Amino acid sequence: MRTAPRRSQMRRWSMRSSICTNSLDAEAMSMFWQLSRAGWQPDVFACTSILNSCGSLAAIWQGRQVHAHAIKADLESDEYVKNALIDMYAKCEHLTEARAVFEALAEDDAISYNAMIEGYARLGDLTGAVEIFRKMRYCPLKPSLLTFVSLLGVSSSRSDLELSKQIHGLIVKSGTSLDLYAGSALIDVYSKFSLVDDAKVVFSLMHNRDMVIWNAMIFGLAQNERGEEAVKLFTQLRLSGLTPSEFTFVALVTVASTLASMSHGQQFHAQIIKEGADSDPHVSNALIDMYAKCGFIEEGRRLFESTSGKDVICWNSMISTYAQHGYAEEALRVFGMMGGAGVEPNYVTFVAVLSACAHAGLVNEGLQYFNSMNTKYAVEPGTEHYASVVNLFGRAGKLHAAKEFIERMPIEPAAVVWRSLLSACHLFGNVEIGTYAAEMALLADPMDSGPSVLMSNIYASKGLWADAQKLRQGMDCAGVAKEAGYSW
Repeated sequence: MRTAPRRSQMRRWSMRSSICTNSLDAEAMSMFWQLSRAGWQPDVFACTSILNSCGSLAAIWQGRQVHAHAIKADLESDEYVKNALIDMYAKCEHLTEARAVFEALAEDDAISYNAMIEGYARLGDLTGAVEIFRKMRYCPLKPSLLTFVSLLGVSSSRSDLELSKQIHGLIVKSGTSLDLYAGSALIDVYSKFSLVDDAKVVFSLMHNRDMVIWNAMIFGLAQNERGEEAVKLFTQLRLSGLTPSEFTFVALVTVASTLASMSHGQQFHAQIIKEGADSDPHVSNALIDMYAKCGFIEEGRRLFESTSGKDVICWNSMISTYAQHGYAEEALRVFGMMGGAGVEPNYVTFVAVLSACAHAGLVNEGLQYFNSMNTKYAVEPGTEHYASVVNLFGRAGKLHAAKEFIERMPIEPAAVVWRSLLSACHLFGNVEIGTYAAEMALLADPMDSGPSVLMSNIYASKGLWADAQKLRQGMDCAGVAKEAGYSW
């Protein structure tokens, strides 16, 4: 008769395991504590399962209680429980405790090392992940593909090219075939460093490609201004039978923006509507930006007005569109509507607003917006904002006010800020302030040819040919080359 309650509890635990398998972690944890209060003693399988649920829910307090039970029941050293504990602490972002379990209990077990590496990688801790990996290399353990995937994830997110290349080399050396995660991470990191041909080699080795791989390659081509190749790759994607995702269309619309090709943009827009992806905010924002860069302001405005649930990026796109095309009043009107819609402006919003004020010569209004950033909206001004204010003064011919504004900046003025003043001096032919701005810009970035070229043009416009020639000769001696111009 005593076995009946035991069987009942086991049936309930079997149900709990099924709940875990179906990712109903909260329900599983509730049942676990009910059984524990009824006197049931969880075994290895139960502890492992509930630790997985604690990790999924980031329930660190409950996880520690299960850890305490595992110690009392002498289950902590079990291989499955040990790895579940490391994984739980790592998922709860308590890496100190995960590391303590790892150091105390981990033996030559690849799963423990992988759990620890993945924990560091999840938090973007490249140093910690590499440290555990090096320790793993000193053991008689062979890294698995999961090891490489975790390391590639963090090296890619940190844009560490050298480490990514080393990991790629180890994958090849180990004879391990690239999976979708490792392949997409390599394509991403190679593309970030403009090594598109290397990314294409990785892509060609991926025979069972999913949409993540296709998107990574299309994005890589798009961000490196190889738009025609991106369009050709999209054609191959359509022939493969896979359905493009919203991210695919964002990349393609970006290509149309870069090429300023309205014909491509309209084709992509038609396909977006056909696939029902036009309601996605990322796609809508990319389309608004594309129409603006192609000079079709009215189309962009209609799309903006028809977009429901506009986020801050959508509002920024429309404000930037009007600002770039000199419609300052419209840009500021949309900014006002943005506040009325309850959307808080961000860093990018004010770059666009200040740009609009500068193009329209609205000095006082621009200064009011700049001063309100921190006091009203809690947005800390950055280099782009300071450069915009200098441009605001400069376009209005207030060069001395611009110079004084730079000298009062609470942060070190970057070269772009001084170049903004120098451009205004070139516009108004002010040699004195221009010379000072050029010197300060070169101190900030000695290898930038822009300040020297602008100053040379100022000298030439004033007929100071000897000074212009001397400046050009100085550039040659310093090894500073003028950036080549393009006709497109």
